Amino acid sequence: MSAVLELPPDPERPKPGDAPRPSLTDVSKPAASGLKPIERLTSDTRVARIVPESDAVTVLKYSSQFARDFIRSDYNFCAAKIAVARGGKVKALETALRDAAEWLRKTSEWIARHDVRAIELPHESIELVITRPLAGLLVRCLTQFDRVFVGTLEALLAEKINSTDRANILTNAEKRIKHIVQVCMPDNDQYDFDGERREQ
Repeated sequence: MSAVLELPPDPERPKPGDAPRPSLTDVSKPAASGLKPIERLTSDTRVARIVPESDAVTVLKYSSQFARDFIRSDYNFCAAKIAVARGGKVKALETALRDAAEWLRKTSEWIARHDVRAIELPHESIELVITRPLAGLLVRCLTQFDRVFVGTLEALLAEKINSTDRANILTNAEKRIKHIVQVCMPDNDQYDFDGERREQ
């Protein structure tokens, strides 16, 4: 007669009828910043398939919902498209990224001239792969956007700008970064050598 080995009950395993135990890594709970944690970035397999010019990684800190949503939904897509861009598309991407970075820089400088008290907003951090220097410029744009986000809040609280001013600034900043996604979408052969989009 063979003996049956019974394992002792696992104290970590819930018994039938027990209430589910809360997870220590419950990503559905908002973080200190109030932003939902990013479970994974979309297009991560697209980035994994390409051979980047560099294997650099950077840590991006963000406090705004826009930056969080862009990182989760659009960053890897743009990084992959930037990595495989050739010819006129590279020129188009350079123009879009540099225009956005310059606008955000000037806006940050304009906000700083109000000389208001700084506030420390809770932020989240995420590690991003830099496939090519232009992808690094996109990360810089996101960092600049978050500076504008915080700076306009500081100026609003100091009554240097009103809520409409802040909304307009952030809307313009978002449009400039979203435009980069639009430039990423067409294939390389849809751009002329000077970066202009060919007529369809």
